[in-house]
Amino acid sequence: MAETTQFNEYSFFTEKVAKPLVSRRPFIAFAGVNYLANLRKLGFLTFDCIVDESYDQELNLEKRYAMAWQQVECLLNQNPDNILQQCQDVIDHNANWFLQTDWNKDLKLALNCNPIIRALI
Repeated sequence: MAETTQFNEYSFFTEKVAKPLVSRRPFIAFAGVNYLANLRKLGFLTFDCIVDESYDQELNLEKRYAMAWQQVECLLNQNPDNILQQCQDVIDHNANWFLQTDWNKDLKLALNCNPIIRALI
């Protein structure tokens, strides 16, 4: 999964990661450093049960992508049914978490607590 940006200063989550999350597919992230770590902070699980995710901490973009590609090649040499079986709990958790979480809750709370915004509503 190639994300829109590869900045190391922040993670920018787009539809590119939403698609495998919702469609229940494992993925290797070609993104900025700590992308997977930041995804975990949001409550998602990642695929350290089937791949070496150390690429996520590599600061050098070219090296990070080379390390990520090694994991893609590793997966390509395995039985897809075995891979899906090994990470089924992660896949199910991620799809359910994505679909059942109120991602606007904090925004709604902040807007509701702001008297100026509340007066406009």
